[in-house]
Amino acid sequence: MEKFTLQQMEELLAVHEMAEFNLDLDATMATLVDNPVYELPTLGWHIEGQSAVRETYARMLPGSDKRNIWADKRVHAVSENELCREAYVYFDTENGRVTGRYFVVMAFEGNRISGERMYMDTAFAKAMTEILGPDFGDVPGVSRLEDMSPPPVPRLDRAAEHAANPNH
Repeated sequence: MEKFTLQQMEELLAVHEMAEFNLDLDATMATLVDNPVYELPTLGWHIEGQSAVRETYARMLPGSDKRNIWADKRVHAVSENELCREAYVYFDTENGRVTGRYFVVMAFEGNRISGERMYMDTAFAKAMTEILGPDFGDVPGVSRLEDMSPPPVPRLDRAAEHAANPNH
């Protein structure tokens, strides 16, 4: 696994976000690996591949511009190849401007972004659902996240399992 510094991840993310703000779909996609994987767990979506992620951005970029979405990071945390960002997100709704929250895990590979997992509060989730549209699940490469999840683990003696598991 490649190791990235916070500065390296933020530099690539700045290029990616500038492309988003410029509504430049091709430049946004140029910051991604050949087979990006995105997840929107709050909305229940798994998005895989250039075509599906491109369609996601084709909907998100103009939708984000129309709603004047802006984020202010609260926390950045890093692992060897992932950047986690918690942020306030501000956007327009039919009832005026509101503040929401999101948490995203961005993964990096080579000199590109390999994927994102974005968790949203209810206000931002509602806006994103509207932006993506009612037919989003029909996009090839978009599937229900539950269909991609591993099966549940068996019921546990939680206290004993917790104490024995160094990865809890």
